[in-house]
Amino acid sequence: MSKKRYRIPSSSALQAFEAAARHCNFSRAAEELHTSQSAISRHIANLEGSFNTLLFDRYQKRKLVLSQPGELLYRAVVSGLDNIQAAIDTISTSAHREQLTIACTHEISHLYLLPRFDALQQALGIDRPIRIMTYEYDTMETSLDPRIDIVIQYDISGVDPGDRICLVGEAVCPVAAPAFIEEHKAQLDSNPVDWQSLPFLDLSKDNYGWATWQDWFAASGNPNIQPEYTYFGNYVYLLEAAAAGKGIALGWQGLIERHLQNGVLQPLLDHYVSFDRGIYAILTARGRGHPLAQQFMECLNDQ
Repeated sequence: MSKKRYRIPSSSALQAFEAAARHCNFSRAAEELHTSQSAISRHIANLEGSFNTLLFDRYQKRKLVLSQPGELLYRAVVSGLDNIQAAIDTISTSAHREQLTIACTHEISHLYLLPRFDALQQALGIDRPIRIMTYEYDTMETSLDPRIDIVIQYDISGVDPGDRICLVGEAVCPVAAPAFIEEHKAQLDSNPVDWQSLPFLDLSKDNYGWATWQDWFAASGNPNIQPEYTYFGNYVYLLEAAAAGKGIALGWQGLIERHLQNGVLQPLLDHYVSFDRGIYAILTARGRGHPLAQQFMECLNDQ
């Protein structure tokens, strides 16, 4: 559990400051907050004392004007209060609505669920919101929220076949940006063993079941290839680097379709290498007893 503590003023002081800054007037702020002008002035004075700076340039042409530090604080306070209000509205609404909660990595959320989200939400029903919580693989075993209905991951050890659906059978192919391919066309048109001097992109995180470059080299008949790698901790960032022409990426079928359709990445070969594994949607203990989770698994299967 994080021991982080926030050193921020009271909510009353921040609300007084936000209202005064928005209205450019202490009296109108006091009216809105059902308090006195002196109370608003006291809150502002306390804030300025704690920050050792003026938040307002006081009156210019009979109007309050924020100072530069005041502008900075105002933007932060508005953003924070807006986020708090949005969370309260969501909680208040969700408390009266059936909801499905999914856990997955940022990569799966961004590359698999996001392109399909509207279709899945429509299939489930727009009055049944889908909530996605993202985790790193190394924390999914120990820190999942107990309200999660479905987990999307590679590892299916010990999972009953009736509790899982294969979303993407693993098939991979090297991909690169069109400009990179054009620049290195002579090498890329030859046997992959001749690619070794080109930059390769790889993941630095621990492997939890997905194919590696060495898997692909072995399956393509070139097990001794040892290229230089640039490492990334996130597959989304790795693909963005490939799209920017930084090197060759291993592309997963089912995760790179948008990049291929947009033309920012192109396959280097005309076929994928398949492996006997994939990405699975898995019902949790809670999900097994949740009709909405069962319905969503059927929607995933249809998709």
